Amino acid sequence: MSQNQSSTTGNYHRAKQWEIAFFSLNNSATNLYLFAFGFLTYYATGIAGFTTLVVGNLLGAARLFDGFIDPTIGVIMDRFNTRWGKFRPLMIASNIGLVLSFLLLFSTHRFEGALQTVIFLIALIFHKVVYSFQQTVTKAAQPALTNDPSQRPLFSIYDTVFSSIGVFALGQVVVSNFLSPRHGGEFNQAFYTEFLGGVMILSAILTTLAVIGIRRKDRTEYFGLGEDTVETKSLKDYWSVIKGNKPLQVLAISGGLMKFNAQLIGDQAFIVILFGIILGNYGLSGQISLLQIIPNLLVVILFTRLATKKDLKSSYTAGVLVALASAATMLTILFFSEDPTQIFVNGGLPSILFIIGFIGLKVGNSYPTSVVLTMSADITDYETARSGRFVSGLIGTIFSLTDSIASSLAPIVIGFIVAGVGFTESYPDASEKLTSALLTGGMIMIGLPMVLYLIVLVLIRIYPLDRAAMDQIQTDIATKKSKSN
Repeated sequence: MSQNQSSTTGNYHRAKQWEIAFFSLNNSATNLYLFAFGFLTYYATGIAGFTTLVVGNLLGAARLFDGFIDPTIGVIMDRFNTRWGKFRPLMIASNIGLVLSFLLLFSTHRFEGALQTVIFLIALIFHKVVYSFQQTVTKAAQPALTNDPSQRPLFSIYDTVFSSIGVFALGQVVVSNFLSPRHGGEFNQAFYTEFLGGVMILSAILTTLAVIGIRRKDRTEYFGLGEDTVETKSLKDYWSVIKGNKPLQVLAISGGLMKFNAQLIGDQAFIVILFGIILGNYGLSGQISLLQIIPNLLVVILFTRLATKKDLKSSYTAGVLVALASAATMLTILFFSEDPTQIFVNGGLPSILFIIGFIGLKVGNSYPTSVVLTMSADITDYETARSGRFVSGLIGTIFSLTDSIASSLAPIVIGFIVAGVGFTESYPDASEKLTSALLTGGMIMIGLPMVLYLIVLVLIRIYPLDRAAMDQIQTDIATKKSKSN
């Protein structure tokens, strides 16, 4: 049967290719805001007037708050259902909320004193709540989209094209090579007006397409055991899910650590320090992002083939190994370079290896971060087979909880590193001269993820959901459904 067809065959229900592609745009819609969020530190210090440490702590506090309320969001999502479906109304409402949150968040320069800080924090918290709702749908709806283990990994290809390449790689090109030069190389108010307007409009369009993609599968019959799904009512029921689901525990921690790394290496402060100051060419970040597109796509296709032929656990591990080797390559080149600002001026093998290393770091880190969305669907099915419950919302927000806790540390860590190298009032921009302190700070930002990659590799070895386990899980679910009919 062609992958473009949709059917319910044996233990599996499948989606059409275009449905998978369209629904993957929901992640792109939220990632647009995540990408734009990376510029908030420059707005907060350069326009709103906050200090670097205050911004880092406020961002960290907001993410921690978001992380702790995420399970509540999951419970709401699991209990929520309307005649228009479970997921589509939440996608639309939360995207509207994202627009409102950014309008307020990037207007705090109009306020003064304590009121400014209060409004900034409120806007941050509101943003994280509505972001979590729409972002959680990407995880929670995947079990309903398809449960075929040979089809589920295809989501990663579309997500890579639209998010990793379309949002983050091309987004960096647009900012560093078009918008930033257009506004004199500064992140000024005119820059934010143009940049954020484009983000809001494009995200709304992508959300609309994602709603169309999930429309056919946003029905009760695709939620767990359908009408016979065991209800999850009390806190004790929800705790039993968390306590008894080992795959959830292992992958939530691993996913959180990978998200921390993604936040750190994608933060504009890191990009500016690495390319603008250490390598002496901020525009290079956009040029390498363009070079990243083809390798990114090829690697994801290769990893997806590995996932369809073997399992998602194997492809996840491969991505982490690529990221670890790439970070080690970059760190080695910087450590042995007499003057890092001349690496790309002189050219030769060091510059080529550094490009390969940076591309490998981004690709290797983005694939596990993306594929965890699909792996969460496996964990949802594991829970359905184990207890008869369909709690994709709770499971999705457990991932968001560990994501938020881990990624909340990223701006705090960056803030302390930046302050530690002498920038306590504002973040360094690309015009700063390279000092030994800035070089050390940049190398720490590369070395820290390497330690976390090693921890993830240890954790993923005990993750139990390989291909054989998933085949048995789908058989168990199909058996339970047939007994109830």
